[in-house]
Parts: sequence; C-alpha cells; structure tokens
Amino acid sequence: MAVTGVNDEEDLIWVLTQLAIVAFLYFLVAPPIIMNWLRIRWYKRNVFEMYLQFMFVFIFFPGVLLWAPFLNFRKFPRDPSMKHPWSVPEDPSKIKNAYLKYPFAQPEDYEV
Repeated sequence: MAVTGVNDEEDLIWVLTQLAIVAFLYFLVAPPIIMNWLRIRWYKRNVFEMYLQFMFVFIFFPGVLLWAPFLNFRKFPRDPSMKHPWSVPEDPSKIKNAYLKYPFAQPEDYEV
C-alpha cells in the first residue's frame, strides 16, 4: 500500500538545532585544531600526513579563513626588551639567530 501526502515531516526546531551543532563544529572547533596540528607537525610530517593536513584545510577552509586573523603562531621574542615578535631589539648583536646568514658562515661574520 502506498503512502501519500506529507508524512513524518521533520520538526524545524530539530533541524535548526542540528544545523547549529554542525556549524559550531565546522567554524569554531575544527579550524583551531587543524591549525595547531599544522603548526606542530609542519617540519616532521610525511607525505600521507601532509595529504591529510591539506585535505582538512581544504574541507574546513571557510573556518580556517575565519580564524586566521586571530591565531598567531609566530615565534615569541627572543629578547626580553621586545614587546612583540615584530619589535626591533635594543641590541641586535646579543640575539643569536638559529639560521646562518649564508652557507659556510663563520662566527666572526655575525659580529656587528
């Protein structure tokens, strides 16, 4: 026997509740987790993990774009006199860099 007409219609409040839960997870929960995962594993990942990371960034791109201005993963200042990571140190010669100025650099090349 065929069922005709409107039967078992979804309640609007239930649909909006489900939508709110999914939107909360999509825009507010998942993107910071993904961005922290990228920060922690950026130089240690293998090809499969890189694929998964970029896949999740693609899937959650609107949320990542929404969070990007507020999450700052730059390194902290190495000099206590610097207030922000983009501040200029008072005495740059006392700050040791983790990178070489050019290949085969000697310690004397860093003297100011």
